[in-house]
Amino acid sequence: IPDEAIIKRMSGRRVCEDCGSSYHIVNIPPKVAGVYDNCGGKLVQRKDDEPETVKKRLEDYHRETEPLKGFYEARGILRTVYDQPTIAETTRELMAALGDLK
Repeated sequence: IPDEAIIKRMSGRRVCEDCGSSYHIVNIPPKVAGVYDNCGGKLVQRKDDEPETVKKRLEDYHRETEPLKGFYEARGILRTVYDQPTIAETTRELMAALGDLK
């Protein structure tokens, strides 16, 4: 997934201050902007979902974790799963990739 898509997804997440339920302002928007549908609590953006924080986390990932891809690829155990339009489709792809490891 391109970094820009990750930033957009993560920075669109909001959580209810009262119960912790989450929404996405684009993908799963509440009926009333800024208000959780069930309890009426205020929806807020967590610090770790702010665009600058997400960018920093991605920089850390590219520097520290991404290099491990070559390690696992060389051993024939790296599986690539491409982003799908829905959570269910992405989950199905992940499960299929994990099934290949057996």
